[in-house]
Amino acid sequence: MELINWVKTALSSEIEYSKALKSQPVEYPRFIHMYNPFVPWSGDFNRALGLKITDFQSFEEISAQIKNIHQEKALENPDRFDIYPPVLEEGQWQDYLLNRGYSLSTAIFFSAPTLDCNLPSEFKLETPPENQYIEWFCDVVRSRGYFEEKWFEKVKPLQLNFCRTFRPYWLWKGDNRVGWVYCAHLESYARLFEVEICEAYRGQGMGKLLLQAIRAEGYKKGAKYILLLSGESLRPFYESAGFQECTRNSIVWSKS
Repeated sequence: MELINWVKTALSSEIEYSKALKSQPVEYPRFIHMYNPFVPWSGDFNRALGLKITDFQSFEEISAQIKNIHQEKALENPDRFDIYPPVLEEGQWQDYLLNRGYSLSTAIFFSAPTLDCNLPSEFKLETPPENQYIEWFCDVVRSRGYFEEKWFEKVKPLQLNFCRTFRPYWLWKGDNRVGWVYCAHLESYARLFEVEICEAYRGQGMGKLLLQAIRAEGYKKGAKYILLLSGESLRPFYESAGFQECTRNSIVWSKS
């Protein structure tokens, strides 16, 4: 059986995620910084990954270094620090971080083998043309309430580049779109992002069907397994769909 280093694979998939948004990885001794020369935003665009934290002092040193990088490059202040495993123990770290304006959460990576199977005949999985996709993406972000024309003009070329790596897949039932997921085929595995079911189809097993469909698509593309990132609250859903936890890491969030 193939032995997989899930920690390194998870970190690599996070790097590929930001690279798809045209961010560039810059390696430092104790972390990797993703720098985006096109926008100053933090979040997924300018971020630090794989922080090697051993104690409070190392966090102070590394977070200060990352803040300096953002200041020197005229970027927004970093809003998150992705910590390289092992995870930070909440009992030890929570009060320390809260007193410094941070919060702590745990990100869980789930994996599942790909499947050699077919969808029921009334369903199909497809990737839309770019022009159709970007119009749909515009509608989605507008419906979520954070659409601004100036913002969209900046994010549009980045999102188009993103969807060339993390391809959007739409699940259809007849003429009705049931849900969608983004999927990047990365060597022997595929990384998912944003597994979503349209509101009218929730609670009907469509989430599991979408995951089955993308696992089958991964099999056709030669991937051996599927990887995704989620939180503890969705563990029952993903486990019921055939996924298992493979690794986890801590994320320190800035409240400012």
